[in-house]
Parts: sequence; structure tokens; C-alpha cells
Amino acid sequence: MSKNASSDFDVDRKPDNPQETLEIDKYYYSGFFAGEMSCSVIKAANYNPVGHYYFAVDITVSNADKRLLQRVNEVVMQGNGVISPVKGAFNLSARGKNRVRTVLDFLTKYPIIVGDLAKNRIALIREAHAYLEVHRGSSKHDQKMEVMESIRKKLRTVKETGTALQEYVREPASNDTLGYFLAGVLDGEGSFGFKKSGNRQQPYLAVAMKDRKIIELCREFFQHGKVRQRTDGMYHYEINHSTLLKEVCSIFLTRYPLQHARQRERMMTLQRLLNDYTQNPVPVTRTGKI
Repeated sequence: MSKNASSDFDVDRKPDNPQETLEIDKYYYSGFFAGEMSCSVIKAANYNPVGHYYFAVDITVSNADKRLLQRVNEVVMQGNGVISPVKGAFNLSARGKNRVRTVLDFLTKYPIIVGDLAKNRIALIREAHAYLEVHRGSSKHDQKMEVMESIRKKLRTVKETGTALQEYVREPASNDTLGYFLAGVLDGEGSFGFKKSGNRQQPYLAVAMKDRKIIELCREFFQHGKVRQRTDGMYHYEINHSTLLKEVCSIFLTRYPLQHARQRERMMTLQRLLNDYTQNPVPVTRTGKI
């Protein structure tokens, strides 16, 4: 793990990155969107004139923690999003040009640091939003149909194949920025606790996503473990060493705190149980990272 993310981090140090003049804790929400976001261009019949269609851009995040979505709504969507229940969870939706513009403005200031799938979705929504801003009403309906259907097809391709249509450069980011970003990712896509391994219980923290570069960022940040691709196409990263997991729990409960209530509770339980767990210590030859 980066030494600036460790428990002996100097909280009074001066910013060493221009990003640190921002409210870098808000990169939590960028990470949350990277893991939980879906983007779409909705097509619906328009009966005036008959036979025409209208299109609406939409960005939605889903989660079981309604209070967390309420905070996301306030911070990212300025309270204009709509929360609705779905099976076992809730959706927070920003639909329409004005609401989506608010989200896009936030992600311009606090961009998704890495993740080709997420960044590709946002790029396509930006393209659709910009077009709809200029081409209002029913004028040039056939041209609008062609452009919007093309974007809709690209969004479906990204979703169905789990492959981005292009690669994106990684945003410059300080260690603290990465910490907040990964806290959002963990709240959306992380799992942790104990699992059976042979005749004993083994502690673990795992992250699995289709966005390979986000999983590789986890590996880089923690300076430990390997990334593998599962048979279902997901990229999987896991930590099992108790010493490292103790440090991870401390960091994501205090310095870059998880905000999902159940995830925090699970991590606190893992931390508590790890206090008496001594197997599989991390090797001490790890070049001073942790």
C-alpha cells in the first residue's frame, strides 16, 4: 500500500498535488459511480407529432443502503435525483438533460480516475447530452433518431460485452485521492469477512468487477496480491493476509471511511475478529509500503 495511505500518514503535510486543493473526499462518489453506475438513452413514443420519438439521457446508481443514496443525491445531484425501490435495493436516477448535466459537471470536477467501462459510458452520455442540448424539439427528427440509436447501440455493446469501445488515460491522482476513490469502489463492489479454507476460517477482502483497470488499481494501491480473470469474465482481486487486512480495515474505517452502513459494519466485525487472528503474516520484505 502506498506509504501516504498508511496509518502514520502526516495529516498536517502540505498538498503535493493540485487535486488536494479540491474537496478530495468527494472522490469517494466518483469511485462509487465507477462501481454502481448505469447509463442509458431512453427512447419513448411522442404523440405530438404522431410517429415521432423523444429521447432522455439517464444516469442511475443502485444500492441497498437508501441513506447512502440520499447522500449521493445531495452531493452529486444537488438533491434533484429520484430514489425508487427495486427488488432488494434502491435506484437513484438522474433523468433528463438538467439532472444529467449536474452529474456530468460533478464528474468533470471529480472525474472517475480509472476504469475504461465507466469512463466510456460517461463519454457516450456526454455525447448524447450535448446533441440533445442543441437539437431540441421535433426538427430533424430522422437525424436525431440516427444519432441517438447509434449511441444507444454503443451503450448496449459496452454493457453486454463488458468491453470498452476505447481505452482512456488514467487521471492524475494523489494517494489520498486514490484512497477516497477506492472507498467508493469498496462500498459498491467490495466483500469482506471470513470464509472456510480447509479446516479453518480465512479472512479476506475481495473486489470483483468487469472493469479490469479498477481492479488493477486495487492491486497497485495495496501493493499486494494478484488479479485474475474468472470464468464469468469478472476480474477478481483478493487479500487474505491478516496483518495487511488489519491495516486495510483501519484505513477504510478512519482515513477513507466507508459510507455504506452494512459494509462498515462488516468491516468493523472483520477488524474485531482480526485482533486475535495471527496466521499468515505479511512478509516483512515489502519495500517499506506497509
